[in-house]
Amino acid sequence: MYDVRITGLGSYLPALMHTNETLPPLDAPLAPGDAERIGVFRRGWADAAAGESIAEMAAAAGRQALRRAGVDAAALDLVILANWTERRYLPDHAPKLQALLGATGAAAFDLGTACAGFVYGIGIAHAFLEGGRFARALVVASEVTSRRGRPGSKSSLIFGDGAGAAVLERGAPAGARILGYELATEGALHGAMEIDERGWVKTHIPQRELNALAARSFAEPSARLLARAGRTMADVDWVVPHSGTAGIQATLVRALGVPAEKVLSNFARVGNVSSAAIPIALDEFVSAGRIRQGDVVLSPTTGSGWYAAALLYEMGTLDVTPEPG
Repeated sequence: MYDVRITGLGSYLPALMHTNETLPPLDAPLAPGDAERIGVFRRGWADAAAGESIAEMAAAAGRQALRRAGVDAAALDLVILANWTERRYLPDHAPKLQALLGATGAAAFDLGTACAGFVYGIGIAHAFLEGGRFARALVVASEVTSRRGRPGSKSSLIFGDGAGAAVLERGAPAGARILGYELATEGALHGAMEIDERGWVKTHIPQRELNALAARSFAEPSARLLARAGRTMADVDWVVPHSGTAGIQATLVRALGVPAEKVLSNFARVGNVSSAAIPIALDEFVSAGRIRQGDVVLSPTTGSGWYAAALLYEMGTLDVTPEPG
């Protein structure tokens, strides 16, 4: 088996970043303290007509990750695009992404698994690379989550759009070394949430139960992963999780038994960007120098379906230079 590392990170947020004051009016005004409880004060709304489609946002994040990794798109063996917020019957988004990047030698395909898509994608790419046949992969998550909330509802304050990407390489001398991952599905809970006939998220269990389910879905895969890697939570320097909601963020801290200051989240600044949450946050905090070489990072996630996943990695040196211009 081969060592697999993340050698480049990239992200993209839409040009239009709504504050709470610039959003379209809600059905009912927020009560005092509601904005603080919701916890999001800025989020992006993608404009497909302005070049912010799923594939185009994915390409922007992917190009940045490739440039930082020093990898030419033509050298990629695999392109995986995680997305559920704008699914298509035919064609999928990944072939367009492959064409936009010029990754002509790569097998490209779409992946669902809701908010767990990025970690599932990393796990799939890792399995391909670890076997030795493929050498380089690009995993991208691109979502337009803002379109899945009912207009005028409080969900418009929570949901945001964007894309995040990671380049994985077999046998690379530098980068974030993947220590392990855990993927899980609890199909008996497949009906906990759904998209209704209007295209909006509909939850079929009370919010408190949803928070508890999400917490369990964070904690159990993380515990199995750490045990298999021979680590404990004390060995983890940072937790970079899927964002979810403010309630889910709070239950995450209790479920994992970690100090709140160990959890790095940009939820307040980008909203719930679904499967793109982890790579967007990871790019931000690595670029800002919060996550440094040698740090061990845990990224748990969960998604409707019901999916759960966790990724464990040790940070190495990564190029974090911004885009030119």
